[in-house]
Amino acid sequence: MAGQARREPAELTVDALGIARIAAQGEGRELAQAEAAELDISARLGQTPRFVRLPCGGVLETGDNDAVDALQRQWQPSRFRGWVHTLESHLPFVLVTAALVLVLAWASIFYGLPAAAERMAHALPAETLNTISTETLTLMDRLTLSPSELSAAKQAELQADFAPVLASYPQLPLKVLFRKGGERIGANAFALPDGTMIFTDEIVALAERNEELVAVLAHEIGHIHHRHSLRAMIQNSVIGIAYVMLVGDASAVGDLFVGLPVVAATLAYSREHELEADRFAVGYLDREGIDRRAFVDILQRMDDTAQCSELLSEEDDIVVEELSESERVALCEELIAEQDEAGDSSWSNYLSTHPAMQERLERFVGYPR
Repeated sequence: MAGQARREPAELTVDALGIARIAAQGEGRELAQAEAAELDISARLGQTPRFVRLPCGGVLETGDNDAVDALQRQWQPSRFRGWVHTLESHLPFVLVTAALVLVLAWASIFYGLPAAAERMAHALPAETLNTISTETLTLMDRLTLSPSELSAAKQAELQADFAPVLASYPQLPLKVLFRKGGERIGANAFALPDGTMIFTDEIVALAERNEELVAVLAHEIGHIHHRHSLRAMIQNSVIGIAYVMLVGDASAVGDLFVGLPVVAATLAYSREHELEADRFAVGYLDREGIDRRAFVDILQRMDDTAQCSELLSEEDDIVVEELSESERVALCEELIAEQDEAGDSSWSNYLSTHPAMQERLERFVGYPR
């Protein structure tokens, strides 16, 4: 009853004048009364209990939904009353609604969220990009990267070859740094949101000519130009927040934002982002008269190297560190040949997130000029 925390079994009756009386069950002792038209009755939803709220503040909970419906029909007539229950009880409507919800969720994730993330990424100020990039590089230097072992002369040579590419995009604050990738990163290059691009010693060693690295640089500039890393971070953060809201752990929101540098350091680009960066690189290479094969050749070599590392890691009886480079290459060729004979397609996608390598390289060469 109103003003009390005590629960008490009760009965509700309505007389001919429309006066609703609530009395203690089995005793006849009246607890409250009100006009039936003034009762605030919760909508029916399946067979869940209903609540009848009185003007005085008391609340009656009942599972007799049919009796409550009869009371409403007589004293609170409305053509819209009970529509939730009606729809909820209509199986075809429920199925159609469920399908629409799934379609809307799918469209929001795969179309709405990427579009919103793109707008947000291009609206972020430079200070935010600098902060994210600094934290990301600091984290990677501590966990995965190490100082470059390239000679000062080699670094200067590459910076001289890269300079014309960077100068072609004065609107972007571009710069190139070198690091040793080690076992976890290996031969790779990646871009940070603020325009910093990291080339590992391993990818430099993998390149047969500097034009290949220039082609990779143009590809990474494409990622920066389109703000792919930021867009991916925003999308993953929104999905993470939605999950947190769903499970109800509000404390995880703070952890999510604190962990953004980790997300940036480990995030793989989507297939669409990789192909968009490829098209950007094609534009630069064609303008400068650089053969597109420069990019194709080094990507194919990177794919072979990644595949080799994966295959060697699966051989328990081989200590990779004890192999010479020639022995490693020979063993890789042997394992790849065995895999091809067995028809294993587990490496059909480069690093599991890149487009199928052969398809991607053919598309790169075939882009219209």
